[in-house]
Amino acid sequence: DTATQDTASHTTTNNTASGNQAKPKKSPKVASGDSEKPHKGAGGTQKKSPAKRVSVEKDQPFSEQKGKAGLCDVYLPATDPPENGYPVVIVIHGGGWAAGDKWSIATYSRLLAEEGIVAVAINYRLAPTHKFPAQLDDVRAAMIWVHVNAQRFKLNSKQVGLFGYSAGGHLSVLLASLADETMVVRAAASNWSVTDARWKQLPKIRAVCAGGPPCDFRSLPIDNSAMAYFLGGSRREKPVAYIAASPAAHVSCDDPVTQLFHGEGDALVPLAGTRDFHKSQVNAGIDSRLTVIPKQGHMLTFISPTAYQTVVNFFREVFFEPVTVPPR
Repeated sequence: DTATQDTASHTTTNNTASGNQAKPKKSPKVASGDSEKPHKGAGGTQKKSPAKRVSVEKDQPFSEQKGKAGLCDVYLPATDPPENGYPVVIVIHGGGWAAGDKWSIATYSRLLAEEGIVAVAINYRLAPTHKFPAQLDDVRAAMIWVHVNAQRFKLNSKQVGLFGYSAGGHLSVLLASLADETMVVRAAASNWSVTDARWKQLPKIRAVCAGGPPCDFRSLPIDNSAMAYFLGGSRREKPVAYIAASPAAHVSCDDPVTQLFHGEGDALVPLAGTRDFHKSQVNAGIDSRLTVIPKQGHMLTFISPTAYQTVVNFFREVFFEPVTVPPR
């Protein structure tokens, strides 16, 4: 496969391994010219060697939710943590907001841990029993759990990233886009009250990566009820929910560095929506990249070696590569 990478400044192509294997080979780092802005590395420098093993703390309760919805798996690197602790990525599974489990995205979680990044793979409440924004509040609860458990797992709560695919990708970019909005806007996408003390416990999102994410519900037919199981009704019936749940409605210049990837042949979540979202981010001045995986549909993109490499390379660059400021 050849993955096309669109960035804020130009378009490049990266050659990758072909075939859908369970685990990708290590790929070269993303070229330093692939973005307009430098990236801050994790606090404290560290030379990492590939981890020989990853340990997993399974079924850790991270929220007040009962049953599996409130559980996460913590993937821990074998390498020693940097001086300020491991960077951490909250990993969010897909499944149309109505199905799925943290185990389904375990390959990505393990690959991140092998890079020296703690991966916290979460479950969350599912539709139609639980309508939006319950799912988003569960991701917020996971972020607070990371902050509270930073000492226990040697985490750097100032280096928190989000990653998800499909519905999980949507939740990732939505939460990242909302993070710098007004309290009123954020509360419209939450069941927490404006005065809830938990808002002040949320760590800052350093970076976000999303694959195949639905990015904009605002243009859906006004009386179409296809999303009612998740958003509670049609767009006519629930106009505020459709806006609140649309990442594209909340793009602003202070959003974190973003890596998007999408299958060219995705018929379930069309590529055009992610392209439009990427363009709006670039126009807002956000460091945003889009990797298009040729000819692949929604599910084949999820298990593509190119997708694995895109995610690992992005977080490696953000968390571990030093800042490089071009000469003036």
